[in-house]
Amino acid sequence: MKVKVEDVGACRKIIQVEVPADTVASEYSEILKAYTKVARIPGFRTGRAPLAIVENRFAKDIVEEAKERLVPQYYWKAVEEEKITPVAIVEISEVIFGKEQGLAFKATIDVAPDFKLPKYRKISLSKREVEIGDKDIDSTVERIKANFSRFEDANDREVRRGDLVRIDFTGTCDGVSIGSLSPDSAPIGEGKDFWVFMGEPEFLPGFSDNLVGLKINDKKVVNIHFPADFRVKSVSGKDVIYDVTVKGVRVKIMPEMNAEFFKKLEVDSMEALRSKIRNELLENAKHNEDLRLKEEIAKSLLEKADFDLPKSVVDHETAASARSIVERIATQGATREQIEHRKDDILSEATKTSTDRVRLSYILSRIADEEKIEVQDAELESRIEILASRYGMSVARFRAEIEKRDGINKLKGDMRAEKTLDFLLQNSKIK
Repeated sequence: MKVKVEDVGACRKIIQVEVPADTVASEYSEILKAYTKVARIPGFRTGRAPLAIVENRFAKDIVEEAKERLVPQYYWKAVEEEKITPVAIVEISEVIFGKEQGLAFKATIDVAPDFKLPKYRKISLSKREVEIGDKDIDSTVERIKANFSRFEDANDREVRRGDLVRIDFTGTCDGVSIGSLSPDSAPIGEGKDFWVFMGEPEFLPGFSDNLVGLKINDKKVVNIHFPADFRVKSVSGKDVIYDVTVKGVRVKIMPEMNAEFFKKLEVDSMEALRSKIRNELLENAKHNEDLRLKEEIAKSLLEKADFDLPKSVVDHETAASARSIVERIATQGATREQIEHRKDDILSEATKTSTDRVRLSYILSRIADEEKIEVQDAELESRIEILASRYGMSVARFRAEIEKRDGINKLKGDMRAEKTLDFLLQNSKIK
């Protein structure tokens, strides 16, 4: 076998492979014999036709199968012989195979970058003091109370902030029904027995304020001006008129701070609850500060190490990042037209974040190699159990799902990067 390797760009190589006919003769013979066993040729029983006749009848199929079997086989032999570690196969081209001329092909591959590792120990960091004040605890207590609250019908009083209000509504814009303006305008055009929360987030901009003070069976004409960047393009920047009828009111009832309430929270008093909240907020704040410091470490490493990256890896990461951005802004209410209008900005953002992410992954991997940082099987199993529980799946099912997408290796790689960042934080210079 002859192998020639050519550098054709940053992290990209072309491997030319030539395998003589006598080297691949046995593989070709095996494929021909396999065809002979099942070939149906008039005048011969199945499996009894002479090799020459079978070869002549199925020559094209035999050659294609030989290519499919032999190209991967000799590709891996070539990269092993040349001590190359591909990160992606970009293209297999110019494949030639014949019984007399043997096998030849070109493989275009991307490889990991070769770069000088920056100094990574004793990175200077400025740590912020973590403090938890009484206001933080007070707001958390209120959120906990709100989580245990319930709504009850209040038929004898006016609508107030914080209530739930059941309404019928119809909207028009320039005398035309809103629901007929565009496919995505129907949900804000008309509603029957529709519940609106008198608070944030608002159903429509300024809508809730117009309902405060009304009572059941009251009717009101509500004028709404939609901002220019409103998610429904057909009404953005326009004035809309809504005819609204109040049909029901529910008031939020907060729980009593008694022994039964404290028992649900696994404490026995308000003092104990506040102490528990303080400790949890403090741990969370410390965790967030560690995350911020790790981001500073990553930023420092990226500033110190600028090197070429394999295009295929960056392209793959960019595509995934762009999909994630689109999914995020779509859940925030962006329409298909708005997403299309922002596609250049989305691609630019995805490219920047992906390039940094790929570069950082190579840096952290090299540091992990230097420091012999590895993820143990027990650590991996523990993480899988945690993730399976979070997604409400059995461990076996979760493992099977991520194995379909080579997710085990990715998860292990992510954990190794996390451990490396932990190591760098422990060995940093904190001011």
